Amino acid sequence: MKILCVGGGSMGRRRLRDLTHLKPGEVVLFEPAAQRCKEIAAAFEVPGFTRLEEALAQKPTAMTISTPPALHDDYVRKAMELNLDVFAEVPFVLDEKVLSDVAAKAPQYKRALGVSHTTHYYPPFRLIHDLLERGEVGKPLYVEYTLGNYLPDWHPYEDYRTFYGSDAAIGGAGLDMVLHEMNTIQWWLGKVSSVFARLSKLSSLEIKGPDNHDVLMTFASGARGFFHNDVIERGTQGRHIRVIGESGSIEWHQNLPTIRVYKESAAQQIGFEKAADWDEALEKSRQMTQILSRQRAKSGKVPIGDPGAFTYESCYLREMEHFVGAAEGKHKFTMANVTDELQTVRVFHSILRSSDGQKEVSVGAAA
Repeated sequence: MKILCVGGGSMGRRRLRDLTHLKPGEVVLFEPAAQRCKEIAAAFEVPGFTRLEEALAQKPTAMTISTPPALHDDYVRKAMELNLDVFAEVPFVLDEKVLSDVAAKAPQYKRALGVSHTTHYYPPFRLIHDLLERGEVGKPLYVEYTLGNYLPDWHPYEDYRTFYGSDAAIGGAGLDMVLHEMNTIQWWLGKVSSVFARLSKLSSLEIKGPDNHDVLMTFASGARGFFHNDVIERGTQGRHIRVIGESGSIEWHQNLPTIRVYKESAAQQIGFEKAADWDEALEKSRQMTQILSRQRAKSGKVPIGDPGAFTYESCYLREMEHFVGAAEGKHKFTMANVTDELQTVRVFHSILRSSDGQKEVSVGAAA
């Protein structure tokens, strides 16, 4: 197979890194910024093109799309027109109508549609999913999910004002993280049916859009929840999650190696090694530690970690390996699908409408 990687930014470099390690066939890069294209193509020793027509003339059989979120739409449509296997970052397509059309075509589309949601490979998230699915704390009633990450720390190798993260119009200002986390929340608790959101600009960061996102959620099951995301918190320890059920609660803070489950007046600490796919996660982490030690192009703030320890970067490797296998016909792409992605995108646009109108909005309601 021949894979065309669209985009040479932080995520594009991760995809190039993993594909050149997996070696499924020839890999080529399309990156319209000439200097970046030259540097990244050289770093990964792949052909680089600054014009899409030239890249497509290489006759790829698959395409990965790692551009700013609002720019995915045209590439996905082009890939499907050419009958390619296609993989795109979150969101697969940002425009709700375009994604509705993609979802309608998906059952008849014979190639892989790789919807990225790397967190499904994250052991603590998998543990939370499995605990809830088994009913360990009874019927979920409430979720609180908060995170914050200081935007200038996202890409320490470049000025935060020069990459997509500073512009809400193309999916930045932390709005892409809203899409990431809403998918995960619904993976755990089911569909969000309505939202009441407030998106605000609080800091002096030079970004176009909100830097603080607060969302009240109602789920189809009747459960409620609160979600917070920001790009202004310094020294963050990452996500803090609490799920309250009828008979207990689950809590996890991202700086901790265990998940706390409380029920029947007793607390239990559950380590990542209890995740159903822990052995694979650990093996891929060992591989990733070696890959990162050889990587020549920076891809965001990436801790290498100790040999044998888990690294989140292994989730990207597992996800790309899953997509390659689907493109080769070994299995279906099963970790995420366009139907679920459409629900997440509908929640996202409902959040925007709620904030604009300062009212509760039903998911999927007309603008």
